[in-house]
Amino acid sequence: MSTDAVHPTNRLILDVCLLEKSELRKTLAGVPVVEAVFAHTGVQSEIGLERQAQFELAGIAMGEMASVLERAQVGLSYRVQGFLNRKSLKSLKLRLHLTHMSPIAVDVLNALTD
Repeated sequence: MSTDAVHPTNRLILDVCLLEKSELRKTLAGVPVVEAVFAHTGVQSEIGLERQAQFELAGIAMGEMASVLERAQVGLSYRVQGFLNRKSLKSLKLRLHLTHMSPIAVDVLNALTD
């Protein structure tokens, strides 16, 4: 039996702007946590047409990823990876649980001449 049948895929990769982040805190078990809000703006292709995609998404980083998010600068762009889950047991709102985060390099010289 394939592991996909046991563990269906839930993986998201987005280019985002970090809008806000909380201070580092620890859970009762001592696990470091940082929460954040990300914004994504882009153009996607759907049935041969370009469609604007623009939204905000709550995120959370735990453990080692919390220190990565803590060092990230609000207002800068990042490529984030993770999985979606409910914000809490009683909520159906989604939140991105970060598993990877890296800055997106901007080519300033070409951006100024475009």
